[in-house]
Amino acid sequence: MRLVKDIKTKMDGEMATVIITLSEKMEILSSAMKNGGHTVTDVLFIMQVPHDSRMDDTYCDINRTMKIHKIPDHAVGFMTAAEVKYVFSTVETDYEGMYTIAAATAGLSNQVVAGELLENWEEKHKLSMERYKMLVGGTINIIGISSVPLTDEAKVNIMMPIIEAKAAALNILGYRETGTTSDAVAIVSPIGEDREIYSGTGTALGISMARSVKAAVISNLVKRGDFPHMGTFLDVLKGKGIPKVSLWEAALELYIPNPEWDTDDLKQRFYEKLDILSKDINVSSLIQAALAMDEIGSKDCICAMPKGMFAKDPIHLIADEIIGMQIAQYIAGTRGIFEFHRFDRFKPGIIKKMPPFTDDMLCGLIGGAMSSVYTDLFDNESR
Repeated sequence: MRLVKDIKTKMDGEMATVIITLSEKMEILSSAMKNGGHTVTDVLFIMQVPHDSRMDDTYCDINRTMKIHKIPDHAVGFMTAAEVKYVFSTVETDYEGMYTIAAATAGLSNQVVAGELLENWEEKHKLSMERYKMLVGGTINIIGISSVPLTDEAKVNIMMPIIEAKAAALNILGYRETGTTSDAVAIVSPIGEDREIYSGTGTALGISMARSVKAAVISNLVKRGDFPHMGTFLDVLKGKGIPKVSLWEAALELYIPNPEWDTDDLKQRFYEKLDILSKDINVSSLIQAALAMDEIGSKDCICAMPKGMFAKDPIHLIADEIIGMQIAQYIAGTRGIFEFHRFDRFKPGIIKKMPPFTDDMLCGLIGGAMSSVYTDLFDNESR
């Protein structure tokens, strides 16, 4: 591998450290914990820390690891909870004479959309610990190595294709998140006089680097088995601010009381029906399709629909009702269709607050589920 003399993995108990020795001393611009900023070195390392590490004495941990593995003090060092021995990858790319290497660890447990708050950390941490038991784990560190010298401007510029490639890798695997809350990056380039000035996403160097980074991040996340954990459609709806109790409250608004039926029993049956339906891939697919269409519509990106029209829920948009009717019919047949139309007419509770596809989807889901519950109760009475 050009530019890299050696890559070794050293163990300290269960904790692994990858040590990268370059073929010569190079300039490094990084956000690394050890010797971050602008420096010159021929050694970089990525050290693993425990998943439950609180980072109380970060530099003490780094210095201890460097001493154990005889890493020189001028080395640039990263920390990660990823199981480095298993989820470290290097990828080389040569595009139009621009040669790059991406060396990365990648895993997710604290993934987040940049600019948004980290939510559901306990749930994400629990999932990460389950993966940890299978010897796979989480943070994204990227070392991007350029074969040509770079100006300071180009070093900063090339971070754009690196970071965008990381986000693209996550998107390819199905994540909306752009990274984790603890990601770090290093730009490595030779010392020299003839320096590249431009290195953005449209340059040969930027394209080469982006391809290396994207492939390395995808490789690691695939090794880790780190794919989006969607849960059931009930989890997805809850994440959209539509908890199960809101579905029941909407159903209750249109319930015509039957003196022989207990409302608490009806509620329990409704919840049980939803739980059963949540395991059905066809209902789940239709629900997710409706949610996805509202997301596309909110961006005015539905083909053949003029900009601004989606927000008005135009009368000639009937695809939303078709999805709702199909859900209701799939769950409860013709009776489900009847209930869909009742709910679509009145749009009780949380339904009336929803965008076009989601409101009809909920009419179909709630109407179909309630119709199925009614049928079960009538069947029991006729026996």
